[in-house]
Amino acid sequence: MAPSGAKGMALVILPLAPGRADEALALFRDHPMGIKFTQSQPGAISFDFGVHTAEDGTQTLHIFEYWVKADDYAAYFAKRGDKELMKEWDPVFGACVGGAPTISWFPLVASYVN
Repeated sequence: MAPSGAKGMALVILPLAPGRADEALALFRDHPMGIKFTQSQPGAISFDFGVHTAEDGTQTLHIFEYWVKADDYAAYFAKRGDKELMKEWDPVFGACVGGAPTISWFPLVASYVN
């Protein structure tokens, strides 16, 4: 179920470097520029992480992000592209990345709970 106040969602799909799923999740959890930074941004509401392991063993990180509005996400996304701001994050997290991410933004139109 979508959290209260959510008007939009981002889906981040990130191929991981071999054997780096646990490290990537730990960095998001523990590094100051990981989820702590993201959650501190205006409009950030909720984040769900999942790792898919394919038959060939490759792993992909999926992040479902809920935001108040598209402008909040756009401002956050611009900060993630700031090399000076991300100078302590990019080198350590970059080692966990196995390919270019796919990032999609879309409005939240319905949410159902069983």
